[in-house]
Amino acid sequence: MLQLSLPIHQLDEETFANFYGNNNLLLLDSLRKNFTLPRQQFFYIWGEEGCGKSHLLKAMTHQFFAENRTALYVPLSKSAYFSPEVLDNLEQQELVCLDDLQCVTGDKEWEIAVFDLFNRIKEHGNTLLAVSANQSPNGLPVQLPDLASRLRWGEIYQLHPLDDQQKITALQRNAHQRGIDLPDETANFLIKRLDRNMHNLFGVLDQLDKASLQAQRKLTIPFVKETLGL
Repeated sequence: MLQLSLPIHQLDEETFANFYGNNNLLLLDSLRKNFTLPRQQFFYIWGEEGCGKSHLLKAMTHQFFAENRTALYVPLSKSAYFSPEVLDNLEQQELVCLDDLQCVTGDKEWEIAVFDLFNRIKEHGNTLLAVSANQSPNGLPVQLPDLASRLRWGEIYQLHPLDDQQKITALQRNAHQRGIDLPDETANFLIKRLDRNMHNLFGVLDQLDKASLQAQRKLTIPFVKETLGL
């Protein structure tokens, strides 16, 4: 099977600076306390699609990179493009983030590889492991009983999604970081007319940013309608 390394390191622009975490302060506080010395090595983070799980794990990886520390983000949604051997020796990293665990549950090879990684990290003692999934550990259809027990070893958090006003704030903050203005009326229009999944909304904002730069126009509702064909 083809083994890829580069896609695992592509983290886009998701950092803590543009992660709106007001609904998950307890989780963020506990994570940060364990960044320096992982007294709690294992975090299981779950929630619905688009609630920010991938963003959070990428932000953690960015943070470690910024501090010149070793880290690896593994998007298990792309597991068709690399083999379970990608998890070998990851106990040597200071941070490991396994995103979308539900994408490999039910696959014997992957479940054994994740189980073995938990054990090696526990034995090694210096690695912080963050795992995300779309369901709680009890709801995830894991076939390997020993892996199911490992998923409950550490702290478990449900990542709470943003309400509409918080999504508007997050969009405007992201727009500001891009150097563009997103007026309240335009942001409200986007929230009402589009899929409210934050990943999709940020993708639309990226599209609008490029279109406004090319057309030298502001993000007014008429321009948004024209650009998105609404």
